[in-house]
Amino acid sequence: MVWRVEIKDKPGVFDAAGEGTRKDILELGITSVTRVLVEQVYLLEGELATPQVEKICRELLADQITQAYRYFPHPYPDAMPAEPNVRTVEIAYNPGVMDPVEGSTLKGIRDLGIAGVTAVRTARKYS
Repeated sequence: MVWRVEIKDKPGVFDAAGEGTRKDILELGITSVTRVLVEQVYLLEGELATPQVEKICRELLADQITQAYRYFPHPYPDAMPAEPNVRTVEIAYNPGVMDPVEGSTLKGIRDLGIAGVTAVRTARKYS
């Protein structure tokens, strides 16, 4: 089974990555983009129960003060409705390309005492 975890800044927290991306887009001459939100995506593969995924999110992946998270089985059976005038781009490593975050995330999960995770993939979601 694969679990999808999405982590984003809480409302009111400055999204530095999003603002930097928005400025990069503006430098390209594209003025219609007024805001960019960045989320970190983790795909956790293995035999995990919901409480284990919750613990991984709460104790390892998200900063409880500044970040919010959500998780669900992947692929999600019902596509989430798109917001009007919002475009989403997700960027991940190609298969076979080393993901530098994978090893440290796997180690962190094992350090929490959770076994059963066989792979971790990451991506960035821009909207």
